[in-house]
Amino acid sequence: MSGIDPKSKELAPIASMSSEEIALRVQRGGGAATWYFAALVERYQDRLYNFLARRAGRQAAEDLTQETFVRAWEQIARYNPTWRFSTWLFTIGARLAITQHRRTRRTVGSAAMEAAQAKPVRDASTDLGSRLWTLAGSHLSPDQHTALWLRYAEDMAIGDIARVMDKSEVSVRVCLFRARQSLARLVGADAARNLDATMPEDAPAEPEVVVVPGRAVTNSGPELSGGVS
Repeated sequence: MSGIDPKSKELAPIASMSSEEIALRVQRGGGAATWYFAALVERYQDRLYNFLARRAGRQAAEDLTQETFVRAWEQIARYNPTWRFSTWLFTIGARLAITQHRRTRRTVGSAAMEAAQAKPVRDASTDLGSRLWTLAGSHLSPDQHTALWLRYAEDMAIGDIARVMDKSEVSVRVCLFRARQSLARLVGADAARNLDATMPEDAPAEPEVVVVPGRAVTNSGPELSGGVS
């Protein structure tokens, strides 16, 4: 990709770099930009797919994951490194998922059922973990499920979840409270408190996302000038 030798001295070791640092390298441009961006794709594609599969279903998530990375590449100059890169990336994905949902007019019920089957939990041998996330996908509202996923599976702060979902922090807290209440009614309060111990495992390698620099993108993508807006 770009003819840059990964062992070149001009390339910093990826493993020791934060995503924000890598994104800054991409912003600088040059021959190494696509190499650094590929590292971001590798770091986030499974997590992003996992998130989108629960919003839009597995089939749509494959296309949405690739489109999210394409948009991120096209808009990387707008990324503000004071924001977490994952928050910025997931915001793009969430907005694309909303657009896709409106376009296809899928019912919430069918999307939720497909999403609930999208991925097993981290400890597949734990019936409680499997049941919690299956119930979350089939019984919670899309917003409640999304907030719960970002909080426990992605370990996002309330402020970051609010940016991804384009809601106030108060609204996010209400979503989480109601989601926990709903799960507590279904499985019991003690079990519902164990969500952080039953987070879904990282998704296995899904169809590889190939980002082609310079690809034309429509203007309907998310406007993320500076950070997230």
